[in-house]
Amino acid sequence: MITMRNRIPSHTENIIHKTGSSPFSLHHTIIKPDLNNALYLHCHPEAEFFIMEKGKVDFYVETGHYRLKEGDAVFIPPGMLHNAVRCEGDRKLIKFSAIVFSTEPMERCFPSASSPYFEGLGLHRPECIYTAMSGENKNKKLLSVIREILRYRKKDVTSCELTIQGLLFVCWQELYNLHLSKINSATGDNALSKDLLRSMDYMQMHYAEPLSLKQLSEISCYSESYYCHSFHDYTGATPFEYLNRIRIVKACELLSTTDKKITYIASLVGFNNISYFNRTFTKVMGATPSAYRRTK
Repeated sequence: MITMRNRIPSHTENIIHKTGSSPFSLHHTIIKPDLNNALYLHCHPEAEFFIMEKGKVDFYVETGHYRLKEGDAVFIPPGMLHNAVRCEGDRKLIKFSAIVFSTEPMERCFPSASSPYFEGLGLHRPECIYTAMSGENKNKKLLSVIREILRYRKKDVTSCELTIQGLLFVCWQELYNLHLSKINSATGDNALSKDLLRSMDYMQMHYAEPLSLKQLSEISCYSESYYCHSFHDYTGATPFEYLNRIRIVKACELLSTTDKKITYIASLVGFNNISYFNRTFTKVMGATPSAYRRTK
């Protein structure tokens, strides 16, 4: 279950995390001692490296909780809800930075035979999350490259874009060596993951439609029972739990950015029963749609 911590506004960001041809953006944030919420609950289609520069926070990615202190970093896969709050009792200044980037340009640079470098990201697997703790020697290179990229934060992107993209490749190699290679080897059949991705991509495009298990399983060319079993093994969720999550995240965006009525929003994201929408929304976000809207 995805919980809405401290009722922080959440939505799929409207921000485009790139400028011009650059498939990345660099961010730096300072949180004053009187503020508890360090990073609002949100998600975006890009991946992210988040690194603490001063202070400590409780960082959440989906249902995972990580205590991050100065020098620690976390890798957030694309499309995952995440937020951060000040650690209880801590009243010090907090500083952190983030590299938000699309993996698509990197994926296009490799032939299909090299797909294991990126396998699993599209499956919404929490196992792909990685915390790089500064006290562990194995993370030294990854953290060093992340900090090197962030040194270009104030520079004109046209003077360093290729350098940053090259460093992102180095980051990805380190992330793969440290963590993703182990996840990929555990996923087994690469063809199976591609079959499942077809149905997941279809959900992303047609979430507002009345999708059936029969329809989704046929997209992956599986029987319904094998599809359900395989889907849960790869994602940790049933097909309809995954579909409802997509719908709720979209509803969060509409609740945060429009004044449309809740019943209308429910219908726009694929729910034809307002009671079921309210129950599902509350289960996923930890607040009713109306209570959630009041926090925007």
